[in-house]
Amino acid sequence: SKTSAKTAVKAASKVVAKTAAKTANKATTKLAVKAATKTASKTSVAKVTAAAEERKLFVLDTNVLLHDPMSLFRFEEHDVYLPLIVLEELDSHKKGVTEVARNVRQVSRMLDSLVAQMPQADLGGGIELDVTGYTEARGHLYLQTEGLHYTLPNTLPQGKADNQILGVVAALQKLHPKREVVLVSKDINMRVKARALALH
Repeated sequence: SKTSAKTAVKAASKVVAKTAAKTANKATTKLAVKAATKTASKTSVAKVTAAAEERKLFVLDTNVLLHDPMSLFRFEEHDVYLPLIVLEELDSHKKGVTEVARNVRQVSRMLDSLVAQMPQADLGGGIELDVTGYTEARGHLYLQTEGLHYTLPNTLPQGKADNQILGVVAALQKLHPKREVVLVSKDINMRVKARALALH
């Protein structure tokens, strides 16, 4: 009877030990999988962030689009940013039969096609420039969707469109210190002011 009891206890102990070992192995495996997933996720995010930082961010002045409506697609793998004031200025030039008015209407149609590819909530994340067939443009278009905080010298009138664009460039440089933010303008005085303010 005592022998039977000992045998039963030993058997029960073995079963408990095996069950505990299996449970421990499963827990260890789950932890390992979670750790590997987190590491892979961090690596993926790091790669995406690094890729974005390598791309330049070109801020377009209104006059660039007035003269070349296709300029949105001429920056290869780099990204393009349009300040709200640029969209406002484009709107004021769309009427008439001049070449500038025709260019503005062409830009408006292209912007409409690009925006139509993205849900409203996702506009802040950028729009792939090649979605409408311009495959040579491999970057993203960013539209200003919120106010940006910047400080310019008091001698520059805050209400002037050129100065607002300079302010956007300054704000973007602060927001993206690891990216090269570049102002693109056909206005010589605008470019001179940008250099004076240490803006690219």
